[in-house]
Amino acid sequence: MEVTEVAPNTFLINPASDSDFSLGEIVYLIVDTPSVLIEPGSTTTASRLLSRSADLGLNLDGPIYVIPTHIHVDHGGGSGLLAQRLPQARVVLHPRGAPHLAEPARLVESTRLVFGPDFEQTFGPILPVPTGQIHVARDGEVVRLGKRDLTLLFAPGHASHHLAILDSLTQGLFCGEALGIVPADMPDFPLPAAVPPFDLELYLQTIARLARLQPRLLFYSHCGIGRNTGRLIQQVRENTTAFADLVREGLEQGESDQQIWQRLLGHIRHRFPGAEVPAQYQMTLSGYISSFRGKQP
Repeated sequence: MEVTEVAPNTFLINPASDSDFSLGEIVYLIVDTPSVLIEPGSTTTASRLLSRSADLGLNLDGPIYVIPTHIHVDHGGGSGLLAQRLPQARVVLHPRGAPHLAEPARLVESTRLVFGPDFEQTFGPILPVPTGQIHVARDGEVVRLGKRDLTLLFAPGHASHHLAILDSLTQGLFCGEALGIVPADMPDFPLPAAVPPFDLELYLQTIARLARLQPRLLFYSHCGIGRNTGRLIQQVRENTTAFADLVREGLEQGESDQQIWQRLLGHIRHRFPGAEVPAQYQMTLSGYISSFRGKQP
């Protein structure tokens, strides 16, 4: 596990897990009064964080906010473990996500559908968050800390329960997957993060809303820090629209899913020949198809 200060009193924690989930998980710790954990990750990641916190000089004993950008297992699945082990923690959740972490049966089932019945071997179990420790966020709500404010913004599209968090001190935006993902070998080329049920129109509206904030930093959940923020946001908008056009054309021509996937790979490899696209990223095709079918009368 590695800890790097990436902005004033803002630390990126790389759990360095042995997970075969190739996108990886990143946790952010804001040291303030109180401190804040953003993107606690899966239970596997949260457990590793708890076990190593003393060695790493991380004080998790006092009051703390835990804020997953959304409740997908690799972002918020460890919230229950942290809440149960840290009784002073308050878990901040989008109102659409809060019921599913308080009673995670449906979240567990949907996670099985995406990652298979053995998902706990990689991510660990999804434990419930005690309802008394849940704080349900409001759009535009400001969480006031000692040296900065965090503004909570609803950011749907990738998921209906997605939050983005703007930090007043750094003007950094914790964007989850609302602004895509940046594979390691494709710098400055964020790809849309589309998994069913994906909403293309809301995703593009969220990109536009977050662009208007003009953040100075982007704190991605899978890919570290983005500094060329204007270009990154413009590129994810372009890629999101290009993918939509390619999938729509393939569907109209009656192509198979594999043929349409080759269209998407062609778009990526036109810019980055020989790029290794994570296997899990093929789920984005299902996301686009679900969005188009959901808009049919």
